Order: sequence, then structure tokens, then C-alpha cells
Amino acid sequence: MKQIEAIIAWTPARWAELKPETAGQIVVLPAPDEAGAAKRYVMRAGASSSALAALSEEARVARLFIDFQTIVVRDGLDPQIVHRAFLAIDEYRFRIAPDTEGAAFEDPPEED
Repeated sequence: MKQIEAIIAWTPARWAELKPETAGQIVVLPAPDEAGAAKRYVMRAGASSSALAALSEEARVARLFIDFQTIVVRDGLDPQIVHRAFLAIDEYRFRIAPDTEGAAFEDPPEED
């Protein structure tokens, strides 16, 4: 799904007492989240932010990788778990190193 259609929801690992059922977990959901699944988590980013749509494509992609860094470094989630969740977002898959598990090409190279 496109980044502007994706809700990123997570609960920092250190908040196990506040939300033990989702502490250290992340989910990427399509917007709108009519079932309210994102409410099970403490933090949200992506399509849940009205400011995201106003950003340029380059700024949105930068925001995506800043969110990744924040979730991993500040909030203590496992980087591989966050990576696997972010694979649901097209812009992430298209911009990670091509030899990374789950990477994709926006415009696949032609084969010889």
C-alpha cells in the first residue's frame, strides 16, 4: 500500500506496564482503520497524521525513514520486526537496499 494510505501503529517496548498486550509490537494497517485496530497501540504515524498529505514525496519518504528510526532507537522495537511490518509500505520496499529481504523495484530492471 502507499505510504499515505498506511497507518503505522506501535507501542514502545518500555511501556509494557501501560499496554502489555501490544508492548514492543508494531502493525501497519490500511487507512481508514474502520475496525479501530490502531487504538490498541499507544503511538501512531503515517496516514493517521493529517500533515503527511501536505508533504512533498521526498519529504514523505524522509518521514517514513525517520519514523522507522524513532520506532527502533527511541522506542526499542526489534529492527527486523519493524522492517517486516514496513514491507507493507510501497515506498519503503522500493527504497531499501535491493538485496534486502522484501525489497522491490518500483520499475523492475529489464533482464538481458
